[in-house]
Amino acid sequence: MRIGNYIALGLLVNWSFLAGSAMAAELKVGANIGNVPWEFQDENGDYVGFEIDLVKEIGARLDADVEIVNIPFSGLFSAVQSGRIDIALSSITVTERRLESVAFVQPYYDSAQSLTVDSQSDITSLDDMRDRVVAVDTGSTGDMWTTENAPRYGFDEIRRFEGLVPAMLDVQSGRVDGYISDIPGLEYFIRDKPYFRVVQRIETGERYSMVLAKGNPLADQVNDVISELKRSGFVAQLHRQWFGSEPAADSSTVSVVDRPLSTSVGGTDTGFVQTFLNVDVLLNSYPLLLSGLSVTLMLGGISIAFGLVLGLFVALVRMYGVRPASIAAKIYIDIFRSIPILVLLIVVYYAPPFAGIQLSPFMSAAFALTLVSGAYTSEIFRAGIEAIPRGQFEASHALGLNYRHTMTDVILPQAIRVVIPPLTNNCINVIKDTALASVVAMPDLLKQANQAQALEANPTPLIVAAVMYIALLWPLVILVGRLEKRFRQEYSQ
Repeated sequence: MRIGNYIALGLLVNWSFLAGSAMAAELKVGANIGNVPWEFQDENGDYVGFEIDLVKEIGARLDADVEIVNIPFSGLFSAVQSGRIDIALSSITVTERRLESVAFVQPYYDSAQSLTVDSQSDITSLDDMRDRVVAVDTGSTGDMWTTENAPRYGFDEIRRFEGLVPAMLDVQSGRVDGYISDIPGLEYFIRDKPYFRVVQRIETGERYSMVLAKGNPLADQVNDVISELKRSGFVAQLHRQWFGSEPAADSSTVSVVDRPLSTSVGGTDTGFVQTFLNVDVLLNSYPLLLSGLSVTLMLGGISIAFGLVLGLFVALVRMYGVRPASIAAKIYIDIFRSIPILVLLIVVYYAPPFAGIQLSPFMSAAFALTLVSGAYTSEIFRAGIEAIPRGQFEASHALGLNYRHTMTDVILPQAIRVVIPPLTNNCINVIKDTALASVVAMPDLLKQANQAQALEANPTPLIVAAVMYIALLWPLVILVGRLEKRFRQEYSQ
C-alpha cells in the first residue's frame, strides 16, 4: 500500500508539474474582432484573418496555446499594460507616442490610409471634403492624421466610431460624407459592395506590429519568430492568401527589420504611477477630457429636463386620462423601462436614416435618454401622487377647487417633496447613462477618454475620466442621502 501511495503521489506531482507547464505556455492575445481582413469571424463563428493566422503560427513556434480575446481597439493598450493579455494586435500602427508606453515587435505590414465614400457621392478627393463630415476609428492612425490635417482640408466635423462597420453604415445612410481608415481593411470590406468606392489613397508611412507590455521578455521571442517566418516566406504567403497579391520586395512583410524602440528619455518606466497616473499624458489629454465633460453635462441636463416634463405628463395621463390614453401611457412606461438603453441608442441612431429622417448623434442620444428617463420619472411621480392622502383631494373638492387648481396648488407641491430623493437618484442614473452614447459617435467624456487612451497608449485618461465622474456625481449622492434623512425626520414628527 505504501509503495502504491508513493507511486500515486509521484504521478500526482508529475501531473501537477505538467499541468502547470501547460498553463504557463498559454498565450493570451487581444484583438478587435471585426477588423477585416486582419481579425474577424467567419460563417462558422471562428476567428480568422491575416494577424490571427500569424499569431497562431507564432504560438505554435513557441509551443504555446493561443487564446484570442475580443477587445475594442481603444482598450487593447490598457489590457496589455494591466497584464490581462500578453499580446495586442489589430493592425496597430507603430508611433513614437505609443512606444513611450508599450513595446512593439518588428512590423510585418506597410500600410496607408484611404478616403471611402458612397458610390453616388460627388466627392472625388480630400479637397472635396471641405465643410463635410468625416468618419474615423477612435484613436486610430486615421484619427491622428485627420485631426492633424483638419485645418488644411476644412472638415466640418470629425466623427469617431468604434470600428469599420458602424462607420460604413453612416456613410451608406448619408450621415457622414467620407470615411478615413486603413486601406487594406477598406478594400477588403468593399470588394463585394459596389455602393462604396475608395476615392483617394493617403500615404502615411505607417507600419503594423504587435503590442506587448514594456519589459516583457516575450517581446524578444516573438520578434525572433517573426524574423524566421519572414525568411521562410510564411508572412509573404499570408499576404498572398488574404490580399491576393505579392508583397513588395522591400516591404516589412518580406524584409527582416529592426524592432522599433522608443527614442524618448525616461520612456521605459513601467511603474504604476507612470502607467496609470502619467502627468505628461494627463496634460496632453486634458483638453479632450474637458470638451467631453461639457458634452456630458449638456446631454445629461437636456435629457433630465425633458425627461421630467415627459414623466409628469405621462404619469398624469396614466392616472387621470381616458382609458385608451391611460393604457397607451402604461404600455410606453413598460416598454421603455424594459428595453436596454444601449439597444435603444443604436435603434434610434441607425434606423431613422433609412426612413429619410436624419438625427445627429447628440439628438439621437438625447432622444433615447429622454424616453427612458421619462418612463422612470413617470413612475416616480405616480408613486408620489398616490402617497398623498385621499383626504387632500376631498378637501380641495369641498373648497370648490377644480382639477387643475387641485393638482397645481395642493397635490403636486406635496408630491414633489416626496419624490425629490428618487428623482435625484434618477438624475444620477441619466448622467451615468450618457457614457453609453459613445457607441453612436458622441464625443462625450468616455468617448474622449477612450480616444486619448488610444492616442497615448496609456490608461491615464480613463482614470482621470473616472475621477471627473466621481467629482460630478458624488455631491448628488450625498444630497440624496441628506434629503432622505430630512424627509424621514419630518414625517416621523
